[in-house]
Amino acid sequence: MGPDVGIVNIRDRDLAKGQDMHRDVIGENDFDRSHRFAFIMRTLDRAGASLFYQSDDLICRWAENLPHGIESARVIGFTDIGYLPQLPAERLLAAKRKILDGGEAQKLEMPIKIGDDLRWFDIWMDPDHDRSGAVQGVFTALVETTEQKRRELQIKNLLREVSHRSKNLLAIVLSLATQTARNSSSLTGFVSAFSGRLQSIARAQDLVTDRDWQGALFSDLVARQAALFNGEKPLPVFQSGVDAVISPTAALYVGLAIHELLANGVREGRFVSADARVDIVARLLPDEEGDAALVIDWYETGKADLTRSNAADGNIFDELSRKFLETVVPLAVEGDGKIEISSDTLTYRLRIHGRHIS
Repeated sequence: MGPDVGIVNIRDRDLAKGQDMHRDVIGENDFDRSHRFAFIMRTLDRAGASLFYQSDDLICRWAENLPHGIESARVIGFTDIGYLPQLPAERLLAAKRKILDGGEAQKLEMPIKIGDDLRWFDIWMDPDHDRSGAVQGVFTALVETTEQKRRELQIKNLLREVSHRSKNLLAIVLSLATQTARNSSSLTGFVSAFSGRLQSIARAQDLVTDRDWQGALFSDLVARQAALFNGEKPLPVFQSGVDAVISPTAALYVGLAIHELLANGVREGRFVSADARVDIVARLLPDEEGDAALVIDWYETGKADLTRSNAADGNIFDELSRKFLETVVPLAVEGDGKIEISSDTLTYRLRIHGRHIS
């Protein structure tokens, strides 16, 4: 049989085993041992480690630094059934019986529900041999790993999110490349148009990543897209109204819409005039279902006659740019988009469904 119930007797016995070997070497006394033991206990607490000793009947005889939520009154004098839920207690008892039968150490990793919380532990179990070599009990070290498990789960979820969004991003890039190629008359034209659109997507994606995949501020989208075209002086772009956070996927398409409008103005030379100006106004307005939608109005003024184009076909917007602005982007944000051009004003309105803003 194992030792009698009681913390002090077992601890004194274990300390005595080391006294004869080390007292003469290091001059250890009771004061030294007391301080060393206190340090060991502080270390256990900092490491989230608990120690148990069970005799060969698997009744707990002593325990130190119990996990939060477990009371010593339910531990000392009981088997694992006394303080743990049935399933983990039975797993532990089965492992400890193997130790008593074969003398080999065991290790388990398991979740244990303590109170209302599910917590994770690494559990090491080692045999306690008597002088004859027979197993007379089991030492158990229990180390809580709940926070580590939570971090691992967060990383796994983040990796899944990255994988999902990467696939979406690649699909968008492939679509841009395909559509740009179909509407380009030369390799030079394709490279110029596609690289601009790709940079637009990349800048919007940077904003989404900076906000931990929670979306992008509309004002940041405007500023980043305009920065692509800034030369010696910034473009005359002014943004006002609400500054909503746009969802990750929608942000890519809204950034693309801003890019198409700015690229068109630069290509047509409309921003050269000292009177050129772009006002972008964002408002929250109720949609048909009564929910708030983000409505973005683009007002461009300054050129004497906005209906005249430098393009060979005389159209201010090529077919693909108009398709992006009035079909592709609105579909992606579950809204609608419309370009209107008069002699002195170019306007574009994009409505974004409320589920894509916060």
